Amino acid sequence: MKGGKIMPETPFTTSEAAKIIGVAPSTLRYWESELGNFIKIERDKNDYRQYNKKNIEQLKIIKEYLYEQNLSIKQVREIFNYQEEKQEIAATAMLGEKDERIGSLVSILIDKLDGIEVGIESLHDGQKNIKAEYLQSMKLLNITSERRDRKLIKEIRQRLDDKKEKNNNNILKRLLPWNNKGPSD
Repeated sequence: MKGGKIMPETPFTTSEAAKIIGVAPSTLRYWESELGNFIKIERDKNDYRQYNKKNIEQLKIIKEYLYEQNLSIKQVREIFNYQEEKQEIAATAMLGEKDERIGSLVSILIDKLDGIEVGIESLHDGQKNIKAEYLQSMKLLNITSERRDRKLIKEIRQRLDDKKEKNNNNILKRLLPWNNKGPSD
């Protein structure tokens, strides 16, 4: 508030928004092209994008889905579609309060959707657990491979040393003939 007036929210440029979120500006433009139905980014008179705080929060959520939960852009789109449908159902429920049958059907739908959300969350948890188990398995595999490799390297070194010793003995026999025949020849 300045002088008793509420200051309007200052919009962010693409570069500023990208810094806040921690991605490249081109990434924001790509997300907008793919998810433009869900994130409404205003433009100024020169057609530059103007990100508000709501946009920033939405983009942070998108980043979390893509980078931390490793979802595809298609899966993120489906999540947003689902959330939008749930809001529509909730709005219908408010209208349905006048008609008891519609209200009860909407209530059942909302309960089912909540169950689906719980299922999705448990799938995400399962996905994280599988990823952790996979990484652990890869570590164990690497340790096993390293042990096997060390054993092979040791065996190869032994063979090379044996061959080297044999070659050295052969060279000595050729260079020093008395080693083979003895000193009385």
